[in-house]
Amino acid sequence: MSDSNTISLLIPPEPSSRPQNLQTQIQQIIAQKGHFRHVTERSLLAEIQGKAPAQDAVQPGQEDDPQPEEEDSPQRRQERVWKRRDEMLERLNYAQNEVLCALDFVSFLISQQSVPAQHSMSPALQQAVPVGTLASRILKDRPIPPSTKRRLASVSQGWRSAGFQSSSKKLAAASARLQTEAEREAEYWHQIADLNSKGWSVSRLPRDRKAIGVHFGFAESAPQFRDRGFALLRQTDDGSVVLDRQIGLKKRKRLGVYVVRAGVRTGAFDFQTHSPAETTELNRNLNECRNAIFEEELFYEICREARLVANQSITTRSQSVEIDVGGKYHLSLVSSTEIEHVPAANAEDNLIAQFVAVSLRLLLTAAHEQNLIRRSQKSPPMSLKARPTTEYALLRPVLAHLRHRAEAGAFWDKCNALLGAFKQANLPITVSMEASSAALFQHLKIETPNSILSGMMLPVKTSFRISLTAGRSLQIGLATFLGPPLFGSRYEISSTDFGFATIPLSRHETRDEALSFVRRMLTLDLVSHSETLAVAEESATRSGADKSKRAEWAVSQPHNGELSLCDAQEAIEKLQIAVQPGAIGVKLSPARKKIGVQNVVWSWTSTGCSKTEGAVTTAEADITFEGAIKEAVERSSHRSGI
Repeated sequence: MSDSNTISLLIPPEPSSRPQNLQTQIQQIIAQKGHFRHVTERSLLAEIQGKAPAQDAVQPGQEDDPQPEEEDSPQRRQERVWKRRDEMLERLNYAQNEVLCALDFVSFLISQQSVPAQHSMSPALQQAVPVGTLASRILKDRPIPPSTKRRLASVSQGWRSAGFQSSSKKLAAASARLQTEAEREAEYWHQIADLNSKGWSVSRLPRDRKAIGVHFGFAESAPQFRDRGFALLRQTDDGSVVLDRQIGLKKRKRLGVYVVRAGVRTGAFDFQTHSPAETTELNRNLNECRNAIFEEELFYEICREARLVANQSITTRSQSVEIDVGGKYHLSLVSSTEIEHVPAANAEDNLIAQFVAVSLRLLLTAAHEQNLIRRSQKSPPMSLKARPTTEYALLRPVLAHLRHRAEAGAFWDKCNALLGAFKQANLPITVSMEASSAALFQHLKIETPNSILSGMMLPVKTSFRISLTAGRSLQIGLATFLGPPLFGSRYEISSTDFGFATIPLSRHETRDEALSFVRRMLTLDLVSHSETLAVAEESATRSGADKSKRAEWAVSQPHNGELSLCDAQEAIEKLQIAVQPGAIGVKLSPARKKIGVQNVVWSWTSTGCSKTEGAVTTAEADITFEGAIKEAVERSSHRSGI
């Protein structure tokens, strides 16, 4: 049906037989007309006159309810209806509560004059307060005198002025406090930045993000020392940064090195670091803490290694390590707070102590470097077995250098003492110390870490060269290493060709064996030289005589130092050469015992030469080895009648 055919009929409500209270009427109005917020005076007048609602009256749900779409499903429309219903009930409950509160207030206010108003009060209000205890009155506005206004204005201005002054003082105090705090913070962070610029690592604590600390230890140290290398930075009242007090509780020790000879300390070295004059106190404290923990780790690693190589005459005590370098002196490494003064010190022993102290610290630094390289590489496969922490090589390289130096010096002295007799005999045989020869120790290949101190971790090598006659030379190599495959010192002597015999390269484990072999080589060299001299002298004496005789000198037993004068392959005379420690001997004797023929012996020492014929010994100051050989050749020729 169209709109023109519709009519609107207002059915008046039937009067009720019993009166309704106000609360029931309000609920009925809300249920019929909607919420009171949509009701205006114009809409009420229009409704009373039976007209349509005014244009400015807002219909309930007009703003809130959107027009349903034609495509909405019944289920969605039902959900939207229930949702709107819940919202409507919620708003109704709120409005009802507001109206009831207003009703209680008005009823309580007029309950003193109107008895029916007492019945419209809620039961909760009637129990809470007595009826008629709230009164009201109308106050008339009385004019304030001008004097009172001026007095109030003056008082108000005074209070405002006092408030402004108080605020000004508080703001000034707060400004000064903030300025002080800003200066403290600026000083604090300036010193923190200075620490960073000096190379110190500053970080926050994982457990307390507000606390800041500095790492002064070494990241590649053992765990017990790496964890101790961290200190908290505290801020003082003036903003400066200081270390935590717990760092300086323990006494700081350092390692002292002493050289002991015959029970008396004759050398010492105290390793101390000196900071520049412009260094701050905080930097000095950090340097001291770093040096102290480094010294503790150094002595700890020395003790660990000392227990490993105790078979190298190393003794460990609670606060010291004793090292027997050689027969002349030993080292004493002491960890203490103060280094003792050595009154009987000499420059050489002080230099030895300095070498040991500096080398130990450099080797520990090199070990830290190797730990860093190892940690930066690919980690090994995981294993159930714990990987042991190997001992650092600190004492072994230093002890190897010292023992090598002592061994090389002793061998040098022995060689010079041995060749003193050669000098008296006017033989061109000398000894010299050279760089290590590449021809020696070719089999000794030891891998060392790629470090600036890798040369110190290699076997220590020294080469000696003994110049022989006829342009020959003897190369002697000495290597010392306190590890596989040497475990000490070893001598290698090069091969030498003497014509009648070729001696191959030889190795010797002790100094006495090497010296004995050197004497043997010198004997062979003198035998070869004597053969050359004898043949030359024999040729010279036969130049004017009958050359048909076939007797000649030849080497018969070279390793025994023996030459023989043979005639028709039969020995007639023997010439024996012997090299002893500090002496050379030449003996001329007949091959067979003859009556009336005496043996002749020439001997040289570092003090001079002597000649023994029979039982008579005479000093021959001017005779040389060459002269003795010539005289022996002449005597043998005369006695044999050749």
